[in-house]
Amino acid sequence: MPISLVQSGIIILVSVVLLVLIQWAIRRSSATKIGRWLGGLLQVVVVVAAALSLAMVWHLLPQRFLGLAEKYFIDGFTVSGVQVNPLHIVIAAVLLVILFRVIDRLVARLDSFLGIFALDSGARYSLVMLTKYVAIILSVAICLAIAGIPLGKFALIASALSVGVGFGLQTMVNNFVSGIILIFERPIKVGDWIKVGSAEGYVKKISIRYTLIMTFDRTEVFVPNSEIISGQVTNWMYSNSVLRLMLPFTVKHDADLPRVKEILVDVARKHPDVMQDDPSIIPPSALILDVNTNGVMVYLRVYIQDCNKSFNVQTDLRAAVVEALLANGVPLAHQQQDIHMVSSQLEPYPGLQAPSAAA
Repeated sequence: MPISLVQSGIIILVSVVLLVLIQWAIRRSSATKIGRWLGGLLQVVVVVAAALSLAMVWHLLPQRFLGLAEKYFIDGFTVSGVQVNPLHIVIAAVLLVILFRVIDRLVARLDSFLGIFALDSGARYSLVMLTKYVAIILSVAICLAIAGIPLGKFALIASALSVGVGFGLQTMVNNFVSGIILIFERPIKVGDWIKVGSAEGYVKKISIRYTLIMTFDRTEVFVPNSEIISGQVTNWMYSNSVLRLMLPFTVKHDADLPRVKEILVDVARKHPDVMQDDPSIIPPSALILDVNTNGVMVYLRVYIQDCNKSFNVQTDLRAAVVEALLANGVPLAHQQQDIHMVSSQLEPYPGLQAPSAAA
């Protein structure tokens, strides 16, 4: 078999494998617009390189062109004291795309592997994200080294970025630094119930730039990390999930208040999600905190172990208390309003006629 056929087969096989890997990496990684553009550019480069290689194998190119291609594409050239090798750059770019896809797969496997250990979801997520960012930085450094780009030259890029930061990238850098603080300090974790400004819900994702909150109406809110670091954040699940509930009930002024308090506490003690004997919390109790014109405000104070069940527990307790009060002859008060009519200021309605004398 001629050596040219063997070389052509190898070139075609390698090119097809590279094209398939690039397309697979783009499709499976949900690449952004820039990522898709880079993937398309790499595919074009692979096709052009394969065509040139086949032409060189079959001696279809002039000798002078082959010399230029070997000199500039393979051996490289120097720009401002930096050796540029296009072949190494293409190899580094293809390797970077493949490494990014491998990192995504390994991170998913790492998350599943850490699930067998006694780690909460927030700690596991922080460890996975930290591993992912370290792997990305190492991959970029390796590909830059393969491309022949000295890392020391990035001092110029850093100085240029500092100028850019001064002109309008402060917010981006602030969010980036805030994201790192959130991952290491962990004031909030994935799965926590938090409130930031008007956004309230569960934390679904913490990235370098933003934090994703899933609200209770199933909308997704992207909150910049700088707002979480510099603003006030309410976290119902930072150290524990215990939550206090204060449920108001209004009874009439003449109601038997000791009996009302006894009924409320008895209902609370029967609910399985209400904490009873924990020494760190106050047991269920009924408090009279307000008396108004409508009636006496009696509050049922309870603590529950899991704040995620707060709405269900409130519904159960309110329904049970109303039913128990009515069963014991204690009706709930309703809004009252007194109307005073002064007879001396009443005037007859114009449409009414006085009765006749004949009648």
